[in-house]
Amino acid sequence: MPRLAYYLLWLYVFTIPWENIITLPGLGTLSRLVGITAVGVGFLHVLLVGRVQLHRVHIPAIAFVLLALASFFWTISPSDTQDRNFQYILLLLFMLLMFNVVESPAQIRGLLIAYVLGCLIGVANTFQNFLSGSEVAYERYAADGFDPNDLAFVLALGIPLAWYLALTKERSRLVWLYRLYPVLALIVNFLAAARAGLLGVAAGLLFVFVTLPRASTRLKVMVTVLGLAALWLIPVLVPPENFSRLATIAEELRSGTLNDRTNIWQAGFQTFNDHLWLGTGAGTFGTSMEDQPMFRQWMAPHNLFVSLSTELGLVGVGLFILLLLGVVWSILELPSLERLLWLTVFVILMLVFNSQNWEWRKQTWLMLGLILTHWKVLHTYLEAPWKPSRRALSS
Repeated sequence: MPRLAYYLLWLYVFTIPWENIITLPGLGTLSRLVGITAVGVGFLHVLLVGRVQLHRVHIPAIAFVLLALASFFWTISPSDTQDRNFQYILLLLFMLLMFNVVESPAQIRGLLIAYVLGCLIGVANTFQNFLSGSEVAYERYAADGFDPNDLAFVLALGIPLAWYLALTKERSRLVWLYRLYPVLALIVNFLAAARAGLLGVAAGLLFVFVTLPRASTRLKVMVTVLGLAALWLIPVLVPPENFSRLATIAEELRSGTLNDRTNIWQAGFQTFNDHLWLGTGAGTFGTSMEDQPMFRQWMAPHNLFVSLSTELGLVGVGLFILLLLGVVWSILELPSLERLLWLTVFVILMLVFNSQNWEWRKQTWLMLGLILTHWKVLHTYLEAPWKPSRRALSS
């Protein structure tokens, strides 16, 4: 049972980066079906073991989901809240089961490999759409079913993971894929012309450069060659219009509306003021915009903190911030390389949170769960001088 639970967990992580490419009629994405199966088998495993391990950071996560469930009693849209709560329950169970199923550094590396391999599926599908001329918007390309900015951030999260594997698994058969992946993710971002996503990719590449002194001479030479190849290949492949769009990042940040996002956030804060403490109910931001004179239609929030403030009020956004602060505290207790790895991932997540409402996305809960699980595994396997506080673990 432990092995089966881990393999299903691995398969679930593998499907997350390309979840929108394959959908099943009446069931949703393939990733969702695999996730439900993994949660079910993992739950049976925990029952057979008879012991539940928790990290202190799981407490605000559990409280956050309980608040979302309770919001059904005051929601402005019961159907939206019901759908969102089902997602929250699965994501919380996934985070808790990962913490209880994964027991070794090798299993952690296995999950990192699963995510990077899944990202390569998204990369391949994007290149396929580019070669066939299948655009998401004018001269912008992405994997099937993905928004260009979403895809860029999904792939950006894979950059530090792939490079960490390249540094620590130089004799792996897949090491060439780990080394090549950052360049592929960068090229895809230019094909997607994702302005916010480019910042996430840049953060991932910064991890590569900061940790490059740790690499072997052979790997340093390879990075130089791949970098020069990317500088030559990107102008050849990428349409000129994409460079023009990406060049407007500074202007939009300085004086633009970020594609009307600032107006959406302003309307969201107006709703937040009317429902200060508990919000309008989980998953109801879009519906709440239908009552705003500025829009009078369903709108996506494009910001996690605006979304949570509107939907779950000060209490909800406060619990989520406590969760994030607890994760940062755990990162700071890790050894140096792992600390750099997960700080980079956290920075990318913060960039996502300020441009997308990823509070209900699998990638958010996966990365936060991986950080806590990596903390637990290293706590178990490593000896002095690194010894995190034992108070963080409870059972």
